[in-house]
Amino acid sequence: MIESKFSPIEEVQNIREVIKNLFNIELDISGGWGYDKESATIVHSYNDMDIEQFLHLFASIRANLEMNILQEEENRYAGINLTLLDRKKIILDTQDYDLFTFEISAMKESDYSKFIKDYKEGYGKESFNVSAHFEERKRSTIFREVDYWFQGELK
Repeated sequence: MIESKFSPIEEVQNIREVIKNLFNIELDISGGWGYDKESATIVHSYNDMDIEQFLHLFASIRANLEMNILQEEENRYAGINLTLLDRKKIILDTQDYDLFTFEISAMKESDYSKFIKDYKEGYGKESFNVSAHFEERKRSTIFREVDYWFQGELK
C-alpha cells in the first residue's frame, strides 16, 4: 500500500519532559525529534538499555506521536511496528551523526480494532478462515521508511 503522509512533530523546548509527561518514560536526551541534522536527537545515555532497545523505544514514541496521538480520530493508526533497516555514520560540518532508517508498518486504527475483534470472535470456529483474515490484514497495512538523526553516545 502507498505510504501515507504524516507531519513532523512540532519542535519543543524540552523533548525529555514531553516524553516523560506523555509516556511516563525518562530518556536522557535533548535536542529535537531527529528528522534531520538540524533537529537531531542528542543522546546523553541509554538509561541502562542497550542501543537497540533505546533506538526502538525512541522511534516507537515518535511514530506513535506522528501516526496516532497527534492525529484526528479518523486518521489514527494502530498496530504500529518498527524494524531497523539501516545505520550510517555521517560527518557533516565537523559534527558526527548517526542516521538510522526504520521501516514502520501500521493500519488505520478503525481497521485494526475490527481485525482484532474478528480474530477473537472467529478463532477456533470452523467458519473462520485464518489465512483470509491475515491476507486482508496485510492488504490494510501501510509501510513507511523513516529516518532518525542522532548525536551523542551511540555505540
